[in-house]
Amino acid sequence: MIQKPIISYFYGFFAVWFIATILLFLYGGFFAVYQGTILSVLELSLSFDNAVVNATILATMALVWRKRFLIWGMIIAVFGVRFVFPILIVYFSTPMGFIDSFNLAVTNPDEYERIIESSHHVIMSFGGMFLLMLFLKFIFDENKDLHWIKSIENFATKISKIGDVKILFILFLMLGITYIAPNQVVMGDNMVNVNKIEILAPMIIGVIAFYMIEFLKGFIEHKNEEESDSKITQVSGGFISFMYLELIDMSFSLDGVLGAFAITQNIVIIMLGLGIGAMAVRSLTIYMVERDVVSKYIYLEHGAMWSIGLLSLSMIVQIFHHLPPMLVTTFAIVPITLAFIHSIYKNKEFILDSKENEQ
Repeated sequence: MIQKPIISYFYGFFAVWFIATILLFLYGGFFAVYQGTILSVLELSLSFDNAVVNATILATMALVWRKRFLIWGMIIAVFGVRFVFPILIVYFSTPMGFIDSFNLAVTNPDEYERIIESSHHVIMSFGGMFLLMLFLKFIFDENKDLHWIKSIENFATKISKIGDVKILFILFLMLGITYIAPNQVVMGDNMVNVNKIEILAPMIIGVIAFYMIEFLKGFIEHKNEEESDSKITQVSGGFISFMYLELIDMSFSLDGVLGAFAITQNIVIIMLGLGIGAMAVRSLTIYMVERDVVSKYIYLEHGAMWSIGLLSLSMIVQIFHHLPPMLVTTFAIVPITLAFIHSIYKNKEFILDSKENEQ
């Protein structure tokens, strides 16, 4: 079977990049294009691990749902998460209606940014906890037999056989936040006193969202086993996995959406700039699935999950302290890079062993 050329996986990205760049230029000239380019690089650097995680989930889905992820998912990612979601934050944080919230975003970006920043701790609490649950599910998997950081992953696999260690870990984390963490949280350049419930409640919602998706996935998989020929269960299973991917994508995007305000407060530039990066991530995901990249590089998923773990903890830390954007980007990139290099080394080792056995 003839494989598609690598460049063909990125035609959609190039089309989105070209159209978005023209729109940015028409909207704000060369400076808007410059800001949009920086935002697209920011999105890609923060979401590279997202592409690997998406690829592992997407590989189990039917071709039709892969296409829907690329088309519908892109609309949700750009228009929903990068455009509507920040406006909804203003809508729920103030007495203003949705139209007034939209007008505020367009006509008074400074006030719009101030309101978004006042919800920083709530957004980081939810997103950080959801991603942390994703990492803990991976690390405390009693059936996992391939380990990258062996000393930690071996130990985690052993103790996971005792019970659901994830919940114990989360409860201790919440206990620490309740009694040890400061009452002051980051709001823009200031530190503001808040009630701890404003941190704990979004965290609990993040945990509930994770377990609800896991429950629905398990329920659909069980139904599929009983009614393997049923189109209804196949469609519902694909839909649940699709929604799971979108929730993961949203959690990854929260950091990027908030970080975008350090570059511009203009909602149109943010949407277009981050949208270019989001399309790059999706194109990379499809490439990884169709070329079976994750299974070829055996530690790549491990690296992505460790990136998620570090990124989730950095989001929780950012509730209380400022972290340099470069440090957060490093958390996203370094584990995957190391895992990729280690995978190449391991593959070469496997080839050499095979040749020796043949001789």
